[in-house]
Amino acid sequence: MANISTEQKINRHVLRKDIKKYLQNAILKRKLKPGERIIETRIAKELGVSQAPVREAIRELELMGLIESVPFKGAIVRNLSQKDINEAYQVRAQIEGLAAEEAAKKISEKHLESLEKLVGEMETAARNQNVDQFVKLDIDFHKQILNIAGNKLLKKLWSLVNLPEWTFITTKISKRSLPDLAERHEAILCDLKYGEANEAKKRMHEHFKELLDEVLQNFKES
Repeated sequence: MANISTEQKINRHVLRKDIKKYLQNAILKRKLKPGERIIETRIAKELGVSQAPVREAIRELELMGLIESVPFKGAIVRNLSQKDINEAYQVRAQIEGLAAEEAAKKISEKHLESLEKLVGEMETAARNQNVDQFVKLDIDFHKQILNIAGNKLLKKLWSLVNLPEWTFITTKISKRSLPDLAERHEAILCDLKYGEANEAKKRMHEHFKELLDEVLQNFKES
């Protein structure tokens, strides 16, 4: 069997992420409606790619709960419910609240500089209404807090349940402005900066509770 070059591996990884993002957008904008079948060959032809990365993207979206496999039907768009969103936010609040608490005890000047840079870039992306860049920076901010916390199991759980992807979904559903969403991270950063472990945990919980309440107000089940 021929070896796959590093470039080929990277390209395939990027391609899968792009396809997943394309399908996420289509589902959230109801271009792909609940109950609609996802046909690999059709998506691959539409995007001009092979079926392999399409299949991988579908599998990841299934883990997120946006798609489900039904016997004799294949992959279909799942009807995302308020219960699904509520559960995802509850899990994320617990995981990231604990991460913020631990990070506040271990944070260094170098960590703070990195987080401050991310928040600054988020504010710039918000002013420019660059949603894709904003989402990427938002995910990076929360991921860095997980890294600072240094709990490998916590980070594994965070990745396993695809919590970063819910940032993308939140931004699409939420009616709050990007500058407002960026400002929320300033408060979290402040608690981390002064080593306020309990406050950082509480602030992170409040962050996700407020987002959950706002998202549920603007989310309509099909």
